Amino acid sequence: MQIKTTVGQVALMGGGQYQQSSGILVDERGSRFGKGRSRGNVYLVVEVTGPLAGRDVIAKQLAQTMRDAYYGWRGSVTAGLQEAVREANNLLFEENRISLPGEQRTAGVSCIALRDDDMFVAQAGPTAVYLMQEEEVMRIPDVSPWLDRIPPEEMEAVALGERRDVNVALFHTTVAGGDTVLLVNDGLARLVPDANWPDILRQRPVESLLEEVLAAGRGSDLSALVVRLGEEAVDRAPARVAPPPARQEVRPVSAQPLRDRLTAGAAGLDIGGLLAGIGRAVSGAVAGIVAGFLGLLRRMVPEQRGSQEVEQRPTATVPPPRKGPKVKRVRRSHSDSVQRILIVVAIVLPLVIGGVVAVILIQRGQSQRAELDALWQQAVAQWEQAQAADDLAVIRTHLANAEQVLQELLDRRPEHAEALDLKGRVQARLDVINQVRRVNWIGALNTYATDAELSRVVVQGSHVFVMDRRNGRVYHHQLDEELQRALRPETADTVLLSKGDQVGGVLVADLVDMVWMPTGPDRQKASLVILESGGSLLDYDPATDELVPLRVSATDSWQFAELVGSHTGRFYVLDPSANQIWRYDPTPDGYSNPPDEWLQEPVDLVGVVDMALGDSIFLLYADGSIHKLTQGKPDLFDTSDWDTPPRSPSALFTRPPDDTQWLYVADRGNSRIVQSGKEGRFKQQFRLSDSMAAETGDPLAGVTNLFVDEIVGHAFVLSGQKLYLLVLPMSD
Repeated sequence: MQIKTTVGQVALMGGGQYQQSSGILVDERGSRFGKGRSRGNVYLVVEVTGPLAGRDVIAKQLAQTMRDAYYGWRGSVTAGLQEAVREANNLLFEENRISLPGEQRTAGVSCIALRDDDMFVAQAGPTAVYLMQEEEVMRIPDVSPWLDRIPPEEMEAVALGERRDVNVALFHTTVAGGDTVLLVNDGLARLVPDANWPDILRQRPVESLLEEVLAAGRGSDLSALVVRLGEEAVDRAPARVAPPPARQEVRPVSAQPLRDRLTAGAAGLDIGGLLAGIGRAVSGAVAGIVAGFLGLLRRMVPEQRGSQEVEQRPTATVPPPRKGPKVKRVRRSHSDSVQRILIVVAIVLPLVIGGVVAVILIQRGQSQRAELDALWQQAVAQWEQAQAADDLAVIRTHLANAEQVLQELLDRRPEHAEALDLKGRVQARLDVINQVRRVNWIGALNTYATDAELSRVVVQGSHVFVMDRRNGRVYHHQLDEELQRALRPETADTVLLSKGDQVGGVLVADLVDMVWMPTGPDRQKASLVILESGGSLLDYDPATDELVPLRVSATDSWQFAELVGSHTGRFYVLDPSANQIWRYDPTPDGYSNPPDEWLQEPVDLVGVVDMALGDSIFLLYADGSIHKLTQGKPDLFDTSDWDTPPRSPSALFTRPPDDTQWLYVADRGNSRIVQSGKEGRFKQQFRLSDSMAAETGDPLAGVTNLFVDEIVGHAFVLSGQKLYLLVLPMSD
């Protein structure tokens, strides 16, 4: 039964008080659509920022859009609330897209669906809901960057209208008569201390409560909607008492109350005894059916034999008596008995089987509910232990355990609102602890042949070079300067170099690697250099569009050149078979002088998957280790403060400090890009946001190479058969 409600609202804008606000909506439809079809009552508060002119119109449109989207949804309540918030976000985002920068707006929203004694809450952006139950007040959400002065970027918090996708926080609890719900804007939630809310929310009637809200707001702009459940009766109001002690922690609606109810329910319910009793009932029913069938057979078989014996008595030599109805009566009597038994069986058997099936289903349902409840309690326990711990390693362990258990629960019950909410909070906490920055924009710039093996991407200005080692090609693309995040279409398929081409006197063999070569002593121009397996180095200057061979000496001393690098005009070749890094100084005709053996101490180069040069050489190994070499000798590179070691890494990127300050590692096994100092100190890590991963998959799980432009915050990534551009949320 839908609980009766008493509703009141108030708004203060620019010093003027209003009894109704365009950003407040109440729609109490109750159960008028019939049992099983009710969407319940909807209460929502929308807080819009931006220019004062037109703000009310936008707020009203958002509120109506949410209401229509929710009541028009045919799925679950939580899915309907999510759809309502997303529709409002789409409306505001499109409005901002066509507005001038100074006219753009953001919004926060709290939307409540009240159906019978269930209360569902959906939130996005800066708003708050306070729920008072038996003198205890809970704030929803319990942690908010806007309300708790946490930088929004640390929690990936986004208000409505900021971007096309929006994270919707979901909460659920049960309510009863006497409970009070208050929806307010973020300004009021920040202004009023937590300890003051119990005294405000216990005020009766609703009008007195709203007067207290206005007084607590001290003249600041505010929007407030109060919903009191049950009959509003002033004479039944409890006496005014002193406020309780200040809350040390506001408990989340979705976790603690439900856990308390589950614990209390489990304490009074002997689940083991109940299941044992159900098992005995099922066994008894099945045994009864078997016994009935056996009895029926015993009754049927002798009668059939008796009838056959009577029928076989007459023979050709002994004429049957004239009055022989006796035999016929016996046969008819047995036939009638069998028929009656079969009729009874036909009636009773489906009923018995139906009862057995029902008992089995009840048993299975009870067992599944018990398992889900146990998973939920286990997840909440891990979350609470993480909250109480101080050591980062311990916190990570508890949060990871909670995430794993919640995923198992959601695999079995995808619309578990409390689990969805807790999983979001676990992930947000992990992101803060592990310094995760979520990538909210990724685009596929180009797609190559299905058998392509993309091994290297080099970017210089607007020029993008991609090597397909398997097919022996180097592509030359150019970025579209107007669109910025796209390639010029006419360069999508431009091939700069192919295996079998004739360049000067060089017949191009298999391609090994390539690198951008800067200027230096005896090298007056910067260009792209490409090494082919015959030992020739091919030089391409984008300014002149010339591709020419360069002389490289002593290539016969190489055993197996695998990777190349560059620094101030010098050319480096990593040769794992010779266990050496060869260094060439530039000459006017290329690199015609014999190379230096750069390594001054023995270093095992077997297992190196990538090499990057800054003022030191960094080597990435297949086992996830990273070695730093300075002046040919091992140097300190400490990754002990990383949250987890690299797993199946594939690429490494850095350049000299004038170009690139940090070191970047493509960690495929953990679907991330790690940013660290050049001494190994962990800086942060980049992962795709859930919305982007759902839309594009996760290219970071298949990266083969990357190039990072720190100045604009772009990462160019090769993954599978595609070239991607990621906009990295860089921090100082």
